[in-house]
Amino acid sequence: MVKKNLAIGLSVVMAASMLAGCGGKEAAPETTKAAAAETQQTEAAKTEGETEAAKESSGENVTITYISSTILESPEGDFEKKCIEEFNALGNGITVEVEGVSANDLMKKYITLATSDSMPDFFLANMLDTATIVDMGLAAEIAPIFGQDYVDGFESVSLASASVDGVAYGAPWFSGASGIVYRKDIFDEKGVAVPKSWDEFVEVSKALTGDGAYGNTLVGANNGSGAGRFQYVICNFGVDEFILGDDGKWTTDIGSQKYIDALRAYTDLDVTYHTCPPGVIETDYPTAVNLFSSGKAAMLITGSNAIGAITSQVPELKGKLGSFPVPAVERSVSTPGGFGYFITPGKHEKESAEFIKFMLEKERALEFSVMTGRLPTRTETLDDPSINDMPELAGFLEARQTVYETPNIPGYSEINDVHGQAYQSVFTGESTVEEAAAKAQKRAQEICDAANEG
Repeated sequence: MVKKNLAIGLSVVMAASMLAGCGGKEAAPETTKAAAAETQQTEAAKTEGETEAAKESSGENVTITYISSTILESPEGDFEKKCIEEFNALGNGITVEVEGVSANDLMKKYITLATSDSMPDFFLANMLDTATIVDMGLAAEIAPIFGQDYVDGFESVSLASASVDGVAYGAPWFSGASGIVYRKDIFDEKGVAVPKSWDEFVEVSKALTGDGAYGNTLVGANNGSGAGRFQYVICNFGVDEFILGDDGKWTTDIGSQKYIDALRAYTDLDVTYHTCPPGVIETDYPTAVNLFSSGKAAMLITGSNAIGAITSQVPELKGKLGSFPVPAVERSVSTPGGFGYFITPGKHEKESAEFIKFMLEKERALEFSVMTGRLPTRTETLDDPSINDMPELAGFLEARQTVYETPNIPGYSEINDVHGQAYQSVFTGESTVEEAAAKAQKRAQEICDAANEG
């Protein structure tokens, strides 16, 4: 759509130029002045560009712009700020300036910036949005910038999430795995064991609910954080959100009986069994973390990054957390999670790559992973014992052995609202499970239709 809008804009400009040229043999004075002014502006822009290029070639400092969501989070933000300060102090002629944008607002921000040709030099994005980013023309291929040997150093699952048709467009910064983090201290106190099936998960949730405490807390807000955690469940119920057929056409499982069963099981935790704290539709990720950290809830369906968020709030919980995969129903899979760096084509590509490689250096990546629970993406870092020996990550690492590959369908970022509206309408009683699933199916089919039309 962005490409189309830009093309329309260029067509309008060209048409206006043609009309101006058909008015007669001699241009009016106003037209002559306008043309002269335009020529001056063009020359000024050219001179400015040449000056900037001269500065860069002469070794003067180059400032590169960066948009990040983690800079606003804890403990990620403090770590990232420290790294930017260290990089800027290297004296290598490159200075990074960062702007913070909430993770749930990143794609909206990029769409706005793209329409005005104001994208930063590089940016952070959920790798689930890779297909949309590439379809909009916002990212350069990374192999020509970093070199193929460097690209081959990424762990295959992470790199696949940042690729389209086998071509890598993003440099994965951190990955994750879906699972359930739990309070080992509360489990021990209540004498319950880690559940192995969804039915056991429900029974444990009931057993842990009472006296003002609850078995689990759900991120029920209608945003990417909520929809992402709902996806963990539907995937284990066997739902394939989008399927690319041999004929090159997309179809969807959303709205199927598997989807209905998953939606019912998920919403029943609150609607039927009342094992979640009140106000589930207003519960965003930070609220869910607070409920868990304070002992109001004993389990949280989440990604491994929650470990860092929880222990940064309550350091006393270090050593008291455990994790296990989302219980299998039809299958046991983990949805790929994580964010990657994307470089805007033609805008300080090499300089941006220098900073990205700085962030992905092994010791720095290990420090970040141990602090946050977010998994590294470089093979040498992921294989390090300091990651594999963390007891809190055990369940997430187990879940990561069977990763569900996210479909690279244009418009995939819209699925967050599709899922969010489905579970929220059931939580509020606005729709039955079947009605909510039917609405979700209709919207998912529209995504398929748009992709199939090209």
